[in-house]
Amino acid sequence: MLSFLAAILAGSVQASAATDVLPSDFSGLFQATCLDGQARLRANEVTPISFDQLPAGLRDELGHPASAKIWQLNAAGRSYLYLLEYQVAPGASPKICGLASDAMDLRTAGDALERRVTGSVSRDRLQSTQWLNAKDGYVAMATTAARFNVLQISWMSDADRAAALVQTEALAH
Repeated sequence: MLSFLAAILAGSVQASAATDVLPSDFSGLFQATCLDGQARLRANEVTPISFDQLPAGLRDELGHPASAKIWQLNAAGRSYLYLLEYQVAPGASPKICGLASDAMDLRTAGDALERRVTGSVSRDRLQSTQWLNAKDGYVAMATTAARFNVLQISWMSDADRAAALVQTEALAH
């Protein structure tokens, strides 16, 4: 799925199901890319960059991926869309898709993400929050990192997904 997302973002794939999204619609772009795999941006709306070109603080927060596809968005502030792959290790997410921006309103974007993954918005939600979806195998989060507001999906390994399903089923009983 990540290679399809990268191709869409690079403008090399035209899929009828792809969604045109403005780079300034941070929440919509994040959801269309990271949850739906159907974002379509024009070449003048994004600039591919290397992992080393990210701001140092954000780069430090993201660790050491084995591979990275990153686009700087031609939008307000400093805004980046990223697809990262890490070495497989127990408890570590092998694939991450996220959007980091110093211009994104985290409360509004977090509300939109929460509505998408849970169906509603909690009035008591902390600004920095995670939602586990064991069935689909990911953790969604709205948080901050190095002066950036971040929306991110961390995909679970098959083993971690199976363990999360067992735990969530045990809680339901």
